[in-house]
Amino acid sequence: MKNTIPFLFAINKTNAVLSRRLSGHGLDFSDFTILYHLNAAPEGKLRRIDLADKLGLTASGITRMLLPLEKLHIVERDASDDDARARYASLTPAGKTLLQDATATIEMKTEDFFPETSEDELAKFIKLLDEINK
Repeated sequence: MKNTIPFLFAINKTNAVLSRRLSGHGLDFSDFTILYHLNAAPEGKLRRIDLADKLGLTASGITRMLLPLEKLHIVERDASDDDARARYASLTPAGKTLLQDATATIEMKTEDFFPETSEDELAKFIKLLDEINK
């Protein structure tokens, strides 16, 4: 497959375009992804290691990404009641508001990306990307 590398470059460029669009919110697309997963999690929190897994990062990588969000009071760190070693991340009220605003921005941009794309076509893209990410 000769177009695999250009396909990956296109994914990377999409990430850059979305990050540029989110810059007005003080986020990049990786930050948005963190906020999105935390908001969607049961009880609104995830263990840091589970969040790292969702983003394809290491535990130290997610810690480095969460630190600035914690300093801005967008994300907070919670201890586990069951395991003293486990740390959870969750959104603060300010983080939830920021996510709502950023989601509106992303939804407008993705409508530009996929004006005539069907749900079936998007499902095929997601399946392909899931295969890449295994």
